[in-house]
Amino acid sequence: MLYAYVDESERDEDFYFLGALVGTQEQFNGLTSALDAIVAKHAEAFPALANIELHASHMMRATDEPWRSLPLRIRFAIYRDVVEAIRSSEVRIFVEGVDIGAQAARGYPVLTPARELAFSHLFERINDCGREVDCAVKIIADEHHTAPISRSNFASYQIHGTYGYRSSTLANIDPQIDFISSATSRPLQASDHVTYIYNRLRTIVETNPKADSEKRKLWRTIEAQATWPVGRARIWP
Repeated sequence: MLYAYVDESERDEDFYFLGALVGTQEQFNGLTSALDAIVAKHAEAFPALANIELHASHMMRATDEPWRSLPLRIRFAIYRDVVEAIRSSEVRIFVEGVDIGAQAARGYPVLTPARELAFSHLFERINDCGREVDCAVKIIADEHHTAPISRSNFASYQIHGTYGYRSSTLANIDPQIDFISSATSRPLQASDHVTYIYNRLRTIVETNPKADSEKRKLWRTIEAQATWPVGRARIWP
């Protein structure tokens, strides 16, 4: 069996992203151990980090403690360690983004909600991963208030197929999606880091040249895992 850890990221009301890391249990066990070790290493100098959830937005925006008290260079160092652990794990990366304004400008008579559209496209890619090696894929997603809608949409796709010309009934995806707290899952936290940095790369023009350079370096570390035929990262349309 393969596993896919799914997380989301938004940019105001303009963009929506849904990302997934796909791999084996062995790969995710190794990634979990690596992220635990990263936290333990940095907690030696900054004890408040002990057992902290690695939440990308909180870390980089320093919205709360203990991130608010950490220098930017340390927060970047932790982020670099996280993406290096993801690179070393060799998991596959998929990110489906929706440019909400561009989608609306196309003038569709019925506008599919951005989350539902990204969900459909991402799950097609995850299903392909299972079909390639003839096994099922278990989905683990960050819990959120739309979990019941996601379950309902997935059930509908299994009956009627996903959107678009490559419609799929997602036969290789385990029908039971698990929604759990990201605080309990290092792989979900890794997925959060990937989705967040891709969001920022594609939607934010940095005013600080150093921040821009660092952002691009972070993405380059894992870009090969998000490039076809290994993975994919895009914004639609």
